[in-house]
Amino acid sequence: LDDDLDQDGFALANDCDDANAAINPNAIEIPYNGIDEDCDAATLDDDLDQDGFALANDCDDENSDINPDAIEIPNNGIDEDCDGVDLVTSTHELANAEIKIYPNPAREMIYLEIPAQINFTAIIYGLDGKKLYKATNQLTLPIQNLPNGSYLLKVKDLATGQQIVEKIVKVD
Repeated sequence: LDDDLDQDGFALANDCDDANAAINPNAIEIPYNGIDEDCDAATLDDDLDQDGFALANDCDDENSDINPDAIEIPNNGIDEDCDGVDLVTSTHELANAEIKIYPNPAREMIYLEIPAQINFTAIIYGLDGKKLYKATNQLTLPIQNLPNGSYLLKVKDLATGQQIVEKIVKVD
């Protein structure tokens, strides 16, 4: 063929890169390389699950339910929103009340959900036992100023003296 410059068997009119014999309508598309090997713009190259997020931003490009806009489902071991952590909640019983502590790991805040009316203290300790933060009857505990790492959270019922201790993790 006179109009097949790269001699791949496809004329210039049908070959999207007639200077490269490896690129033609019969070539196999190689995902994530940014090159249209098969000369078909509809062949996916960098968003295989078609969720609107390229591989650079999508932590699982084989599952369209996992992407930066997805809603995180707590306690399932999957990072649906690609923020690097799974949302984990803990449930404890204190003075006949279920206490939920979430998220864990956390970036800026730890939340306590206590449906019963109890007076309590919440204290965050370093693993060395040093008291880092203390609050009374506060359901939101700021941790954004703590360095990344593991800590202990103690919640104590002031009326009964009952307490729970939960390991919490601070991440960026």
